[in-house]
Amino acid sequence: MAVARNRVIFVVAIVFLLSFLSHRNILQDSLRHLLGGCIAPVEQNNIGQEITGMTMPDDTPRKSNLQSQIDAVFIRIQNLIPHVPFTPFNESTSGRHSTAFIVNPREQYCVGDDFVVQLIMYNYLGNRKTYGGDFIRPRLFSKKLGASMSGRVEDFNNGSYHVHFTLYWAGKAKVSCLLWHPSEGIAALWRARHSSLGVLGFQGHYVSFGKQAVSTCGFQLDTKEEVCEYKDDFYEEAFYCIKPRNFSCDCLTNMRAVDIQASFLTPGEKQLFQWSNVGVEIAQNVQIMVTNCGKLSTPKPKCQTGMSSPIPSGYFLNDTWNPVYCNMMTYTTGEDFTKCLQGKRLFLIGDSTLRQFIMHFTEGIKIAKYFRYHESGWHSWEKTLEALNMDKDMYISYKRHGFPLESFMFYYFKEDLYTSRQIDRCGGGKDTIIVITMGQHFRQFPLKLYIKRALNIRRATERLFLRSPDTKVIIKTENTREINSPPERIGDFHGYSQYLVLREVFQGINVGFVDAWDMTVASATATVHPPGATFASIMSLTFTFAC
Repeated sequence: MAVARNRVIFVVAIVFLLSFLSHRNILQDSLRHLLGGCIAPVEQNNIGQEITGMTMPDDTPRKSNLQSQIDAVFIRIQNLIPHVPFTPFNESTSGRHSTAFIVNPREQYCVGDDFVVQLIMYNYLGNRKTYGGDFIRPRLFSKKLGASMSGRVEDFNNGSYHVHFTLYWAGKAKVSCLLWHPSEGIAALWRARHSSLGVLGFQGHYVSFGKQAVSTCGFQLDTKEEVCEYKDDFYEEAFYCIKPRNFSCDCLTNMRAVDIQASFLTPGEKQLFQWSNVGVEIAQNVQIMVTNCGKLSTPKPKCQTGMSSPIPSGYFLNDTWNPVYCNMMTYTTGEDFTKCLQGKRLFLIGDSTLRQFIMHFTEGIKIAKYFRYHESGWHSWEKTLEALNMDKDMYISYKRHGFPLESFMFYYFKEDLYTSRQIDRCGGGKDTIIVITMGQHFRQFPLKLYIKRALNIRRATERLFLRSPDTKVIIKTENTREINSPPERIGDFHGYSQYLVLREVFQGINVGFVDAWDMTVASATATVHPPGATFASIMSLTFTFAC
């Protein structure tokens, strides 16, 4: 009897122990789930570790949640891209042979009316195109009035398009429709962009006890040599360098870009991107006179974070941007910006198009002074900048968005942090403003790299809002750039696809969305750092959201 009783007690104890362990695991998992949004990511940015020769990081059998999101966004963008086979050059779309005319012309056009222009596309042989997908950049403008806006393109996928404008000003209005690239060129650029892990190379500079070495780096390396992996597991970001002999991976100090002269376009495809075939005017003499017919405009609220930005998002009039969905305040003088920024901390995170902001504050209107920086202009543009106004309790900083960066001079790399990491390290608060941009330095790489970075920034912003909902976060899209920019490496079509990604990723979140792409298309800005009225309006909209 005693033996049987002991056996029963032993079995019950085992059952109790297993049950306890099971419930403890369930409890731990539940706590992790509940607290996951509040746990700070472990600091593991740019940690170098040695791995044996490699071409790509090992594929994981199961996609992460982030990777699944990346794939979903990529598919949505890819569905907008024409996938037409390459044809002989003469069978591609010709802007010079194509025509434009007004749909249902009227004797009188009123402010507030819709205005539609039809485009019929032909190839170089004079034959009408039977499919769509051309990259067209439309504008309606009046130089005399300082007025301009972009148009919305409707593709009928049969070689014809409707370009839709809303008439926002009284006076003359002229149409400009540029065939930036034919559909055959867009298909070629999309294929070429995703044929490798980039058309730009990098070199890393290693220093150890007075010795130096330069090594090849990148998102992917085809080598059998030892490789240093610089990985951030939390954000699923990584890049690699060939490990110099007798150097630790931790000795990487500086980075620079290298033009590796890579191209994945065929000789026939390259014909499509000769300068004479980029940005060709279709509509030559389409213009109308608009009158103010007494229609009352609907009052608009002040621009504030969380608002949805339509396409097109606004128009210029008297050289000032007017968002169509809200009222923008104009910031022009030092006093205007000082009132906004007094007692605030402003963090500018991105590329040189945000460095332009801090240069304006310090070298333009001079409301702050650089701290520990004694150069001016675009010298050493890669450097982190800080500026102060002690009397007004203002702090302004500019930092890069992290690897990749197209700088052909070595720059100090160890202070680089991904934008998402910088956001996660920020306490935030009602007196904190964060302005973010990225794009120009990602055009050389497959779109999924850009999508990953955008999604990580959104996730970090959501975490910031959990702990500090009063923080102001503004997302600035990238600008258009020079028409002679190499199309395969940094052309505007790549910028446009990234612009679509930002619009997709930052829907439904309480950020200010500065549509600099729309502004620079509307004003026909032909420089990556827009001057004059365009830059002034980008600044005004940014700080209307911020203040």
